This record gives sequence, C-alpha cells and structure tokens, in this order.
Amino acid sequence: MLIESVPTPTAGLLASLGVWFWIDLTEVGHVAFLLLAHPPVRREGESPAVIESRMRGLASALELAHPSTQLPDIGPRLAVHGRYAALSLNGCQTAVCVPVSTEWSRFVTAGAPVAVAVGIDPLLPRTPFDAVRPYVSDGAQRGRLFLGKTRAEPSRKFIGVGGPPV
Repeated sequence: MLIESVPTPTAGLLASLGVWFWIDLTEVGHVAFLLLAHPPVRREGESPAVIESRMRGLASALELAHPSTQLPDIGPRLAVHGRYAALSLNGCQTAVCVPVSTEWSRFVTAGAPVAVAVGIDPLLPRTPFDAVRPYVSDGAQRGRLFLGKTRAEPSRKFIGVGGPPV
C-alpha cells in the first residue's frame, strides 16, 4: 500500500465526491481520465485536514501513487454500463458510481486505458473543465494528486454509490 494510516472510504464520502471525466491525447496515445475530488468544507466537523485524510484514504483504497512515480496499474476496477461507470475500491463493499458520456463509455468499453486521479485538495462540484485542467496540473506538481491506471472489465458488476445500481 502506498499511503498509510488513513480512513477507509465510507458510502457518504463516495456519494459526496465531485467527478470529472474526459478523453485526452497523451504521450502514450488517447487515454480516458476520471478525476475524483471532495467538495470544499460544507458541514460541521469538516476541515481541510479531515478532507485531506478522507481523500488520502480514497487514494489508498485505489492503490494510487504520486504522479512523480511510474503510474501504477491498479488492475481492472471499472465496470461500465451504458452511461454509468462504477469504480471498485479495496476494503469497500460499495463502488464509486458516476454518470459518464456515451463517448467516454464507448471508448472505455472498447478497451482503452483509464487514468484514475484523486485530488487531495477540495474542488467545487460542477467546476468547468477549463478550471479542472489547472487543478490537475498544479496538484500533480505539488504532490496533491494521486494517479493509477485501470481498465474496464466487462463481466464485473458493482452496486455503486452516487448513482443507480448497475
């Protein structure tokens, strides 16, 4: 495990995540991206430190690493059903279930690689993509982003949190 002493993600955390997805041309070809980030402090008992701990727990449950290291292959953790994707986590009985575009879904189910990113810093839900790019590049440079590569596994089924059962 790459990250230690962090909480196991809860269903509440998984349901609260902001999610962004896109397809980008990288040095290894086209890659589907899936970014998970926590919204800013919004409840009593939350603080930046609590949010950071939760997100480090999520990165640990996905076996992600800092972008300064080689991108780890975290195995086939993704199930895609129509316009929903479910991402399984170690130690969790539920998955992160997110709506995706038809284009993203087709690309991934055709066998394309998926880069999963977990941002440690909060990001407002529905932040436009032109603001997400600097969040990702800044987070990677400052060590505040964890990454791994996965792929879809057609036979895998999950009950997800954050969307309808798949």
